[in-house]
Amino acid sequence: MMNVKEILWMLDPKNQNLPKISVGSDFSKYQRVNLTVFEGKEKELEKEVPVLKAHKLEGKKREITEVLGNKQIYWVHGMGKMEKLRVRDLRRFFGKAYLGSLAGKPKHVVIQCPLEWLEIATEAVYIAALNPAIYRRKHTEEKVPEVVFVDNAYKTKTAEAKKAIQTGMNNAEARNLMRILGATPPNILSTEVYAEVIQALCKQWKVACKRCTPAELKKYELLNAVSLGSGHDSQLLVITINPKKGKTKNSTAFFGKGLCYDSGGVQGKGNYMKSMKEDMSGSASVLGTIRLMLLNHLDLRQTTHFLLPLAENMMGNYAMRADDVWKAGDGQMVEIGHTDAEGRLVLADAICYAKANFKNIDQYYTIATLTGSCVVALGELYTGAVNNNEESAKEVEKIGRETGELVLTAPWDMDFDDNNTPIADVSNQGEKERDAGWIKGGLFMYRFIPKADNEKDQVKFCHLDIAGSIDMRGSGRSWRRKGFNSGVGVKLMTRLLTK
Repeated sequence: MMNVKEILWMLDPKNQNLPKISVGSDFSKYQRVNLTVFEGKEKELEKEVPVLKAHKLEGKKREITEVLGNKQIYWVHGMGKMEKLRVRDLRRFFGKAYLGSLAGKPKHVVIQCPLEWLEIATEAVYIAALNPAIYRRKHTEEKVPEVVFVDNAYKTKTAEAKKAIQTGMNNAEARNLMRILGATPPNILSTEVYAEVIQALCKQWKVACKRCTPAELKKYELLNAVSLGSGHDSQLLVITINPKKGKTKNSTAFFGKGLCYDSGGVQGKGNYMKSMKEDMSGSASVLGTIRLMLLNHLDLRQTTHFLLPLAENMMGNYAMRADDVWKAGDGQMVEIGHTDAEGRLVLADAICYAKANFKNIDQYYTIATLTGSCVVALGELYTGAVNNNEESAKEVEKIGRETGELVLTAPWDMDFDDNNTPIADVSNQGEKERDAGWIKGGLFMYRFIPKADNEKDQVKFCHLDIAGSIDMRGSGRSWRRKGFNSGVGVKLMTRLLTK
């Protein structure tokens, strides 16, 4: 069975059999070429490639026209209206163009790409190229074609092109780290093994990582209760990184849910248990964020504590039950309303740990595959946000648009919070359990956030629910292979935390 060393081997891009990427200024020497055209810009492309004139290109979104001429094959991809082009559209196009070109086993995949798209294009190709065969070690047997991006600008702007390619590769490496960890089978990535992987990664990255001892975690009953039915104990990893200028007075805490497997506990999940190995994707997104920050030499806005609570929610003899009452690390008593609302429990205790051990935290971020209700509400397109600060909410949504990791913020209204019980301080399930469940999950965690006497001094709290936006459709996508999630959250959180 795979061990820590082999998992680390997979996470190294050198072992992922990714294609070489280069740029060129002339596509006439290649047999197969992918071209792009926007609505209303057809004449410009026809002037560059006269053989296209006879085909009445319209540039409509997702329209593909195959043209034979000049001893070449042109695939002309309609991009729609230029003013409506989004980052997400570009990423999907380049991933799809790469994978769609592999059928003929070419030596080169050639795609028209202006310099301003080059970073996104590189990232998209490396996301698309990641092959699940990596888990079987068969991926090294495949010969992958070189990718060539072509545009006139590369005649003179080679330095800019090289920088854009490297940044795109870094983006993909960080997102692929999240995606590989998420797809690793749960009998391999147990809580103990995952903790060792995190420690080893931090050692590689030269950042400090603390693995809490069982004695230190004894009073964090919510975190421990989730793993009671499992043969694997709960873990808490704490990574603290200072800005380059040193420790700041105020600090940020960033929490990622690390459920190495979620069976739903004794109340179960019915037919929704498949892919629950991905329930640790929030923690993997945190690791990807740290990696991207380091790769791109970005500086944190302020001292940041990254907390990764790990657990496994199973159906054993000692598993927590509905009606149980457990004490959180800050003393609040929590009744279990449902055993499948476990992610908020481990995150709540991680928040309690941060409160007890770090001073002057003025921003709390959580990221998690928390609720099915968020999938129902927003599907796989948007991450749902629960945010107590209007300016912060606007910033998260703005950065989401810029990175292509779209975010929709829920209304901030404490009347949604019906996580009540007569026999404890709070229940982990709302009284109207299905109504606005993703909002209630965020508001449950907000009960553990320190409160100020006035609104001006309230710390910022932002919860990101990626249950839908990790996009784990079993059929795969035309722009990435089946078996991996989307890698969502990595670029978004990197932008939020860094200057």
